Amino acid sequence: MRLLLQRYLAAQFILPMMVSTIFFICFLLTFELFRLTELLVTRDISLWFTLGLVGNIALTFIPLSLPIAVFFSTIYCVNRLSSDSEYIAMRAGGLTKQRILAPFLVVAAILSVSVYHLNQNLIPQSNKEFKRKVNYLTSSGLLAGIKPGQFFNLIPGVTLFATESTKYGRNLEEVFLQLKDKKQEKIIFAHKGELLFERDPNSLTEKLTLTLFDGNIIGSNNKQDTEKIIFNKYIFPVSQSQFQDRFSVKETMLSSRELEDVLKMTYEEAKKIYKFNKKEFFNAKYEYWNRKNGALVVFIFCFLGFTLGVTGNRGKGKNAGLVGILCLIIYYGLFFSLVSLANKNKLPVQVAVFVPALIISVIGLRFYKKLDWQS
Repeated sequence: MRLLLQRYLAAQFILPMMVSTIFFICFLLTFELFRLTELLVTRDISLWFTLGLVGNIALTFIPLSLPIAVFFSTIYCVNRLSSDSEYIAMRAGGLTKQRILAPFLVVAAILSVSVYHLNQNLIPQSNKEFKRKVNYLTSSGLLAGIKPGQFFNLIPGVTLFATESTKYGRNLEEVFLQLKDKKQEKIIFAHKGELLFERDPNSLTEKLTLTLFDGNIIGSNNKQDTEKIIFNKYIFPVSQSQFQDRFSVKETMLSSRELEDVLKMTYEEAKKIYKFNKKEFFNAKYEYWNRKNGALVVFIFCFLGFTLGVTGNRGKGKNAGLVGILCLIIYYGLFFSLVSLANKNKLPVQVAVFVPALIISVIGLRFYKKLDWQS
């Protein structure tokens, strides 16, 4: 009978947890898609490519959304059991609070282990795949927009026109190219041009080079000086920085083993091996400890949600939702404040990451001790 009740409790918890997780993932996904909208709507890409890109982003949001989803789902489930007097009936039938709590913690433990392994393996790989796809959108995929007889200006500071063009602008005829920056302006006319791609699978970057043949360059600077150059061959490198890649986060693409190696390095070594700047070096250390904390927080939030779900309908407390939101504000406010201090080298990163979880655990234990007299 007790086993049947525990299965019933677990079943009552799982469905709201799944719905909440999907909701929070979609909520976070909305903001990220706003950033990607410009890339997606101006490129010639397939539906499957778009769905794959969205899937890569959604996977990385699971560790962010799951703790909050578990927290509110636990509050909702236990609060409903308490308001329907099912919680009181189970206690009157001989079930201890530990027995009632056990199914929730078992599910939370499974989710914690899942989040841990996601952070260790799948999510870094998903971030790499996301980076590859964004590279495609910001380089070769972007250049798919080169159409014969149309002006192409998606590269900042560059305007391109060609009377004839094959796919991705690989072969161009009668090319007009305008290059403009703060210091100078160049106008290039060429009889034909070729666009060459060089992909680096390790750095996930793509080098683009536009080679022009039989043309001339007319240039001017801020002093209004003008010069004209006639050429047989002119090579124009299209660097990836021109595409303003805003989605690259190096440390999130490293496996946990690689991040563990970074912890043992000095800044100079990390700069040489991974080309980290000081901010990225700190972010790599933060990423390592936060991956471990993410799995722990799922379990802690489930425990806290259980205690709030019961106290929300017993005794003086009547609004578990508001108390829950207050607890989240305390946790995340303290978390980001301490991380900011760690970024300034005022305390160790692991202290900044784990102390807020410890404080929330203490709050949960305080509520848990009150369950006996409130029942």
